[in-house]
Amino acid sequence: MGSGVRFEDYAAELLSRLGFRVIDRRVKVMSNGVEVGEVDLIAEDECGNRYSVEVKAGKVDVSGVRQAYTNAKLINARPLVLARGFSNDSSRALAEELGVRVIELEETVVLKPDELRAAVESAIYDLIDELANALVALMSMRNADDALEAIAQCGDWGCVCGRLGLSEDECGRWISGLRGELGLKASSLRALRAIVKLYMLIKGLHGANA
Repeated sequence: MGSGVRFEDYAAELLSRLGFRVIDRRVKVMSNGVEVGEVDLIAEDECGNRYSVEVKAGKVDVSGVRQAYTNAKLINARPLVLARGFSNDSSRALAEELGVRVIELEETVVLKPDELRAAVESAIYDLIDELANALVALMSMRNADDALEAIAQCGDWGCVCGRLGLSEDECGRWISGLRGELGLKASSLRALRAIVKLYMLIKGLHGANA
């Protein structure tokens, strides 16, 4: 899949978050039976107004503004451009004159789409790695059933430590030691509970198949 298609996917998702509904993609623009262009996205707002959406990976210039306006008129829609701002004051002035709405991505996102995708992938891989390491550590723990059961059932650390009969000081040290043993960072009880429940599920499935 090309970077242009990925950027359109990102743009479609952004429009959805802004209240639009994407109803079509890559629509051919015809004039007197001749194909004269293509619109990246067709979207509707909450009032049912239809927009011809041009998606620009960079900044929109005068030519891009004119193209968006012309294509929108030919398909009887309102012109909308998603871009990283205007290339100059002339393009901004023309957009205002022609009524071309421009959503500036720099106001909405910090990372470029490929950078954002890479960051999300990296975070997911880190999470999977941490989860796998914690599961392996849990499998090697002995005499920890009471602690794991408390973690799985309690909604806060006070409940966990209360069920284990630990004082406040003992509880803090135990939590720190548990995180270190499982190779976890400053994980919340919610995250740890999810790991424990997954471990119990795997253990139960393994026992059922034994």
